[in-house]
Amino acid sequence: MKIKVIVPVSTDFWNDLVRDAYEKHKDPGTEIDIINIKRGPESIEQIYDDSWAALPALLEVEKAEKEGCAAAIIYCFGDPALLAAKEAVSIPVVGLCEPSIHVASMLGRKFSIIGVGGKVGYGLMIDNVTRYGLLHKLASVRLTDIKVLDIRKEFDKLVKILTEEGKKAIEVDGADVLVLGCGGLLNIADILQEKLGAPVIDPGLVALKVAELLAKLKLRQSKIAYISPYPKKRID
Repeated sequence: MKIKVIVPVSTDFWNDLVRDAYEKHKDPGTEIDIINIKRGPESIEQIYDDSWAALPALLEVEKAEKEGCAAAIIYCFGDPALLAAKEAVSIPVVGLCEPSIHVASMLGRKFSIIGVGGKVGYGLMIDNVTRYGLLHKLASVRLTDIKVLDIRKEFDKLVKILTEEGKKAIEVDGADVLVLGCGGLLNIADILQEKLGAPVIDPGLVALKVAELLAKLKLRQSKIAYISPYPKKRID
C-alpha cells in the first residue's frame, strides 16, 4: 500500500524529518512517498499562506490518485485544499488538523491546540475547528511567537514554552487533551505528555494512522457529500 504525503510548502526542509517519523510508525507493507510543492509559501502560518498552498497541494493529490496511491495526506495543520481534494479524488485523503482534533475529542471532554506562528494563526485554527464541528470542545488555542521555520533551531526553547502553554491550557482553560498545532512539531508530543500528564497528540502521526486505516478498510470520503467536480475548462 502506497501513501502519498504532500508537504504543501516550497521547501524540502521537512521531507526527511517527516520520512524518518513515518518510517518508524507506519504499518508493515506501507510505502511512504513524500514530496513538497514547487510553488507556494515556504511555511503556512495563516489563511493567506493557506491560500497560496491550496492549488499546488490539490494538484498533487490528484496526481497521487493517478499514480495508484491508496491514500494521500496533506501534511499541514492548516489542511490547505483538503475539502477540495475530497471532491477531486476517490482515494481517501486526510489533512493533519481534522483527524487529530477528532481523536482529541475521543480522549477527553475539552482539547486545546498549542503551537507556533503567533497570533496570525488563530483565525485559521478557529475556522478549521468550527468547520469540523468541534468548536464546542475547544478549550483554547495557544500559539507561541516562534515561527514555523525556526522550530528546529529553537527546539529546546520551544519545548519549554509549549510545556508552559500546555500547563496553562490544562489548569486555566480546562483542557483534558492537547493537540500540537503544526506538522513540524515532531518528536515533541512524548516529551510534553510525560511532563504534563495528559494526552498530547502529534497530528502528523495521527494522519498517517488514519490514512492507513481508511485505505485498509476500503473507506473513503463520501461522494454524496464530496461530489466530484463537473467537467469544465480550468486554467492553471
